[in-house]
Amino acid sequence: MSMKWSRGLSDEQKDAASHTGKHARLLAGPGTGKTLTLTRRILRLLESGVEPTKILAFTFTRFAAAELKRRVTKDLGDADVTLPRISTLHSYALRELLRNESRIKLPQPVRIADDWEEENIILIEIQRLLREAKKRTRELFARLAADWQQLTADRQDWERNFPDAKFLGTWQEHREIYGYTLRAELVYQLKTSLEEGDSELEGPPDHVLADEYQDLNPCDLAVVRHLGTLGCEIYAAGDDDQSIYGFRQAEPEGIRRFPTEFTPSRQLGLKECKRCDKEILDFALYVARQDPRREEKPLESTSNQTGEVRVLRFRDGDSEARGVGLLCRWLVNRKKLKPHEILILLRTDRRRLFSDPIRAALLTARLPVNVASNPLEPLDTDAGREFLALLRLIARKSDHLAWRSILEVRKNGLGEATFAAIYEIARQQSVPFFEALKKIAGKPSLIGTKGVTVRAEVEKIRSKIKQYGSPPEEDLFNWLGHIASEEISEKQSRKDILEIFKKAAKGSDIEGLEDLIRAVTVSLGDKEQDLRENVISVMTMHQAKGLTATAVVVAATEDEYIPGRASGRFVDDERRLLYVSLTRARHHLFVTYANRRAGQQRYSGRTSGHPARHFTRFLSGGPIQPGQGESFVSSLK
Repeated sequence: MSMKWSRGLSDEQKDAASHTGKHARLLAGPGTGKTLTLTRRILRLLESGVEPTKILAFTFTRFAAAELKRRVTKDLGDADVTLPRISTLHSYALRELLRNESRIKLPQPVRIADDWEEENIILIEIQRLLREAKKRTRELFARLAADWQQLTADRQDWERNFPDAKFLGTWQEHREIYGYTLRAELVYQLKTSLEEGDSELEGPPDHVLADEYQDLNPCDLAVVRHLGTLGCEIYAAGDDDQSIYGFRQAEPEGIRRFPTEFTPSRQLGLKECKRCDKEILDFALYVARQDPRREEKPLESTSNQTGEVRVLRFRDGDSEARGVGLLCRWLVNRKKLKPHEILILLRTDRRRLFSDPIRAALLTARLPVNVASNPLEPLDTDAGREFLALLRLIARKSDHLAWRSILEVRKNGLGEATFAAIYEIARQQSVPFFEALKKIAGKPSLIGTKGVTVRAEVEKIRSKIKQYGSPPEEDLFNWLGHIASEEISEKQSRKDILEIFKKAAKGSDIEGLEDLIRAVTVSLGDKEQDLRENVISVMTMHQAKGLTATAVVVAATEDEYIPGRASGRFVDDERRLLYVSLTRARHHLFVTYANRRAGQQRYSGRTSGHPARHFTRFLSGGPIQPGQGESFVSSLK
């Protein structure tokens, strides 16, 4: 082991990293070195003789898991050393469910539907079966996910009180025919199987480190509490001020209740913010302190620089976009920042209403720019979907949902009526989808004139599966590259798709093709981002969680967008989201807004259709008064 665990740590970080002997909560604000402390705590446990297999670390996103794993690997400095298990909670739940596959109450084998399959196959088909509007079907799926996440589904009368019994019955039939499990139910299914004695955890570990504890929902927290009952020492790190995932039922109360739910436990803290200059930190804390239920914690900047904080008011959205472009040009040309040191954040960007004008302004200013999108987007093209479905079928030839997906995206003339006919055969004969396909391949007349096309498609796809053979135990990525070169004609698409798999492998334990596919499947999709080199990044506030930049522009900060339409406890979520956004900045922070929105922007936000906009309530009347944006940017030299 090449690095002593305490090297380079402050006294408070050493104290937090060296704790052992009982549960602990590390309450740490932005920029205090929480990830560094977690890394060194893992090293401290290893140096003290704890076996790597007895240490389990959870992170919220795959990006965070990859970063923690990278740091631990670098600090250990030994390529052959066994690493502790570091993964997202969803990945951990999937792994444990797979280990106990034969004992759990899920379609076998366990197969997770990804976002594209949920949206384009599951949602569409269930909508058709129910003869409901897409919006209503989507709302029912959201309610189902919320009931798992909030543990409402544990109630004895849950199914009877669910708002649509027909939806539940249709979904349950549909999942049996296609053999899938929804990602939203992974952790709930693990919790249930543990409580009912259907699962036995690997190990179990002696030490559990849960990062971003404030982002766990009641179901996630129940799994962590179960680990505590097994004798695991729980080390929870997080910050109630940074709880921003209310859309998946996360609440800051989880980390606030830790001292009473885990006893005895020690309360640890980090107060030295090494990221934000004092002026930026004080401005952000003004927002955080508006929550009367927050846990007040000491947080002080250690920077000796004077930070720049400005609030800029613009006439309208076009003026704001031009102003942001000029501001960024000044940061690059006069302040000598690299483009990737600048981050532009938006609360909302549906149909790129806000990022497109800003991107145009940056290009006019001759600055390189990237508008962040779902990092899995290249897989959602027809070529990407066919490639992924083919890999799934190579891994398991009877993957029913993969067969449905590959038939959907291939240019074969098959449409909704044909798929409905195949589904009906599967339903009537009580067989899964691929078995129905085989019956049709043997007797095409079962579904009329399209039966011949179905048979031909099944034969072509089977031929491809046979052609590529079984995935190798070694050189998996070379093998993937070969298949991609054969199946994806467009060079850039091929490169982007292969990059998705490489990034997934960095944050997960990969032992073969199925593990790699699952690592992609359990990603949080458009909620996961990292900064690209040599470009200014434009992204949503949620995507910026965990990122840092020398200069941050938080744009379109009108009350109509933040908190926007939020009500009740979700208003608190919006306030915390703004706090997180402000604290991404090291030395320069610019908050911009417009008094009016025209064009399509006029039809966005809480007062859609009305042009007038107002500064967010979270900063209105705050410590820094807005300045005239057009005048400020025109004065920049």
